[in-house]
Amino acid sequence: MLIRRARPEDVALYPDFLADVSAEDLRLRFFADIAELSAEEMDKLGHLDRHNVAFVGLDEDTGRMLGLVRLKEELDEQTAEFAILVRSRLKGHGLGWVLMHCAIDYAKQTGLRRIYGDVLAENASMLQMCEQLGFRAEEIGSGMKRVVLDLRSQGS
Repeated sequence: MLIRRARPEDVALYPDFLADVSAEDLRLRFFADIAELSAEEMDKLGHLDRHNVAFVGLDEDTGRMLGLVRLKEELDEQTAEFAILVRSRLKGHGLGWVLMHCAIDYAKQTGLRRIYGDVLAENASMLQMCEQLGFRAEEIGSGMKRVVLDLRSQGS
């Protein structure tokens, strides 16, 4: 597996990637039942700049996308929201951990103070991973939790 920073042309890999993500995993990630991503959503995924970065996990033999994590900086330039998704059949094999570590390391290197993500309260595996990575969870209502990692307390 190759982990690298995402490029705009990686959008071409999304249809195959998303075809291997279950409807339930898409619901847990996007908080709604969706059959496929709209053209607008695909366009947003391809918009990468210094405030929107992503890291992808690729199969070195086939070039297929196995997972991705995205960081979107907030206007305060000290905080970024993360979002992560891996192929359903690869859940529980450590890819999410590797991708989250890439996002955390990048956030530290760029001087961010915290990263956070919103997670459905029923998404126990995501909440457990975040807890083990040092995130603290807080209730935000509507069956949602916000997980926050204070990077200043993480060291370098």
